[in-house]
Amino acid sequence: MKNIDGIKNELRQAIIESAEYQEYKELQERLDKNPDLKRAVDDYRRRNFELQYNESVDDLFTATQNLSREYEDIKNQILVRKYLDAEICLCREIQDICMSVVEVVDFDMDFLT
Repeated sequence: MKNIDGIKNELRQAIIESAEYQEYKELQERLDKNPDLKRAVDDYRRRNFELQYNESVDDLFTATQNLSREYEDIKNQILVRKYLDAEICLCREIQDICMSVVEVVDFDMDFLT
């Protein structure tokens, strides 16, 4: 496991040094300078997250559209749009890393079906 620990440290460092992470952190710092806007963006992010993971939502597409319309003014601001785009880009990169590891590990998941 020593080799794996070393690789994990290298991966963490690579993520921190990546252009995607650097852009996300820079935009996050800029957003943090405007507490009211930061609160509104965080509220949008929280509500969007809750929608995505709420199994009782009948029509996720319509609910997501309604949420987008509700926050349209905020999402149309360049800083907010760039921040949300950078967040998605970073999340996708992390997901890709996780999937590349999970794909090669043969876990017995038959108990879930």
